Amino acid sequence: MLAAVVRVWVPEGDDDVMPRSLTDDEIGSLLTGDSLLRLATIDSRGYPCVTPLWFVWDGEAIYATSKRTAPHLTRLAADPRAGLLIDREAHERLDGERPNRQYRAVADAELSPDDAGTITCEITRKYLRGPAEDAMTRRRASHERMVIRLVPREVVAVASV
Repeated sequence: MLAAVVRVWVPEGDDDVMPRSLTDDEIGSLLTGDSLLRLATIDSRGYPCVTPLWFVWDGEAIYATSKRTAPHLTRLAADPRAGLLIDREAHERLDGERPNRQYRAVADAELSPDDAGTITCEITRKYLRGPAEDAMTRRRASHERMVIRLVPREVVAVASV
Protein backbone atom coordinates (compact mmCIF):
# COMPACT_ATOMS: atom_id res chain seq x y z
CA MET A 1 0.00 0.00 0.00
CA LEU A 2 2.51 2.65 1.10
CA ALA A 3 5.44 1.42 -0.97
CA ALA A 4 3.54 2.08 -4.19
CA VAL A 5 3.44 5.78 -3.33
CA VAL A 6 7.08 6.19 -2.35
CA ARG A 7 9.59 7.71 -4.76
CA VAL A 8 12.97 7.79 -3.09
CA TRP A 9 15.34 10.64 -3.75
CA VAL A 10 18.84 9.34 -4.44
CA PRO A 11 21.56 12.00 -4.21
CA GLU A 12 24.61 11.93 -6.43
CA GLY A 13 27.99 11.63 -4.77
CA ASP A 14 29.32 9.98 -1.64
CA ASP A 15 27.60 6.66 -0.90
CA ASP A 16 28.46 7.05 2.81
CA VAL A 17 25.93 9.88 3.21
CA MET A 18 23.16 8.43 1.06
CA PRO A 19 19.87 8.17 2.94
CA ARG A 20 18.04 4.89 2.93
CA SER A 21 14.40 4.37 2.00
CA LEU A 22 11.93 3.98 4.83
CA THR A 23 10.11 0.68 5.18
CA ASP A 24 6.31 0.59 5.04
CA ASP A 25 6.29 0.08 8.83
CA GLU A 26 8.47 3.16 9.35
CA ILE A 27 6.26 5.24 7.08
CA GLY A 28 3.17 3.97 8.92
CA SER A 29 4.76 4.89 12.24
CA LEU A 30 5.41 8.45 11.08
CA LEU A 31 1.90 8.84 9.67
CA THR A 32 0.14 7.46 12.75
CA GLY A 33 2.50 8.73 15.46
CA ASP A 34 2.35 12.07 17.24
CA SER A 35 4.77 13.97 14.99
CA LEU A 36 3.56 17.25 13.58
CA LEU A 37 2.64 17.85 9.97
CA ARG A 38 4.52 20.83 8.60
CA LEU A 39 2.32 22.20 5.85
CA ALA A 40 3.92 24.50 3.29
CA THR A 41 1.60 26.83 1.40
CA ILE A 42 2.33 29.57 -1.14
CA ASP A 43 1.60 33.20 -0.34
CA SER A 44 0.40 35.85 -2.79
CA ARG A 45 4.02 36.86 -3.53
CA GLY A 46 5.00 33.26 -4.35
CA TYR A 47 6.89 32.60 -1.12
CA PRO A 48 6.44 29.41 0.91
CA CYS A 49 4.89 29.65 4.36
CA VAL A 50 5.14 26.72 6.77
CA THR A 51 2.50 25.94 9.40
CA PRO A 52 2.78 23.14 12.00
CA LEU A 53 -0.46 21.18 12.41
CA TRP A 54 -1.84 18.14 14.15
CA PHE A 55 -3.14 15.57 11.68
CA VAL A 56 -4.57 12.09 11.13
CA TRP A 57 -3.91 9.58 8.36
CA ASP A 58 -6.64 7.26 7.04
CA GLY A 59 -4.47 5.10 4.79
CA GLU A 60 -5.06 7.29 1.74
CA ALA A 61 -5.11 10.92 2.85
CA ILE A 62 -3.80 13.20 5.56
CA TYR A 63 -6.42 15.31 7.34
CA ALA A 64 -5.87 18.42 9.43
CA THR A 65 -8.27 21.09 10.62
CA SER A 66 -7.90 24.81 11.26
CA LYS A 67 -10.05 27.79 12.18
CA ARG A 68 -11.82 29.19 9.14
CA THR A 69 -9.86 32.45 9.47
CA ALA A 70 -6.39 30.83 9.47
CA PRO A 71 -4.03 32.44 6.94
CA HIS A 72 -2.90 29.07 5.54
CA LEU A 73 -6.52 28.30 4.59
CA THR A 74 -6.71 31.56 2.66
CA ARG A 75 -3.48 30.64 0.88
CA LEU A 76 -4.75 27.12 0.07
CA ALA A 77 -8.04 28.53 -1.25
CA ALA A 78 -6.05 30.76 -3.62
CA ASP A 79 -3.53 28.04 -4.57
CA PRO A 80 -4.19 24.45 -3.40
CA ARG A 81 -0.61 23.27 -4.03
CA ALA A 82 0.99 22.19 -0.76
CA GLY A 83 4.21 20.70 0.52
CA LEU A 84 4.20 18.26 3.45
CA LEU A 85 6.84 17.20 5.93
CA ILE A 86 6.39 14.73 8.77
CA ASP A 87 9.62 13.86 10.52
CA ARG A 88 11.05 12.38 13.67
CA GLU A 89 14.59 12.85 15.01
CA ALA A 90 15.99 10.53 17.66
CA HIS A 91 18.20 11.55 20.55
CA GLU A 92 21.91 11.72 19.93
CA ARG A 93 23.59 8.33 19.95
CA LEU A 94 27.03 7.54 21.38
CA ASP A 95 28.52 7.85 17.89
CA GLY A 96 27.22 11.44 17.62
CA GLU A 97 24.49 10.63 15.09
CA ARG A 98 20.94 11.91 15.53
CA PRO A 99 19.02 9.49 13.29
CA ASN A 100 15.99 10.95 11.60
CA ARG A 101 13.14 9.75 9.46
CA GLN A 102 11.38 11.99 7.00
CA TYR A 103 8.19 11.72 4.97
CA ARG A 104 8.00 14.53 2.43
CA ALA A 105 5.37 14.94 -0.24
CA VAL A 106 3.42 17.32 -2.39
CA ALA A 107 -0.36 17.37 -2.62
CA ASP A 108 -3.27 19.43 -3.80
CA ALA A 109 -5.35 20.46 -0.80
CA GLU A 110 -9.10 20.00 -0.69
CA LEU A 111 -10.94 22.21 1.81
CA SER A 112 -14.32 21.47 3.40
CA PRO A 113 -16.14 22.47 6.59
CA ASP A 114 -15.84 20.27 9.68
CA ASP A 115 -19.36 21.23 10.77
CA ALA A 116 -19.89 18.12 12.89
CA GLY A 117 -16.37 18.35 14.32
CA THR A 118 -15.67 14.72 13.42
CA ILE A 119 -12.14 15.21 12.09
CA THR A 120 -11.26 17.69 14.85
CA CYS A 121 -12.34 15.13 17.48
CA GLU A 122 -10.31 12.36 15.83
CA ILE A 123 -7.20 14.56 15.72
CA THR A 124 -7.70 15.66 19.35
CA ARG A 125 -7.95 12.04 20.51
CA LYS A 126 -4.76 11.15 18.62
CA TYR A 127 -2.61 13.84 20.22
CA LEU A 128 -4.10 14.07 23.68
CA ARG A 129 -4.24 10.27 24.05
CA GLY A 130 -6.83 10.50 26.75
CA PRO A 131 -10.59 10.47 26.91
CA ALA A 132 -11.75 13.23 24.60
CA GLU A 133 -14.75 15.29 25.56
CA ASP A 134 -16.45 14.84 22.22
CA ALA A 135 -19.44 17.06 22.93
CA MET A 136 -17.23 19.99 23.91
CA THR A 137 -14.84 19.43 21.00
CA ARG A 138 -17.74 19.15 18.55
CA ARG A 139 -19.34 22.34 19.91
CA ARG A 140 -16.03 24.21 19.53
CA ALA A 141 -15.46 22.74 16.08
CA SER A 142 -18.93 23.29 14.69
CA HIS A 143 -18.94 26.06 12.06
CA GLU A 144 -15.49 27.18 13.15
CA ARG A 145 -13.10 24.72 11.57
CA MET A 146 -12.23 23.65 8.06
CA VAL A 147 -10.83 20.27 7.05
CA ILE A 148 -7.67 20.18 4.94
CA ARG A 149 -7.51 16.90 2.98
CA LEU A 150 -4.17 16.05 1.39
CA VAL A 151 -3.60 12.99 -0.79
CA PRO A 152 0.19 12.68 -0.95
CA ARG A 153 1.91 12.23 -4.30
CA GLU A 154 5.56 12.39 -5.30
CA VAL A 155 6.54 11.12 -1.87
CA VAL A 156 10.10 10.99 -0.59
CA ALA A 157 10.46 8.79 2.52
CA VAL A 158 14.03 8.48 3.80
CA ALA A 159 16.08 7.95 6.93
CA SER A 160 19.53 9.31 7.72
CA VAL A 161 20.82 5.91 8.86
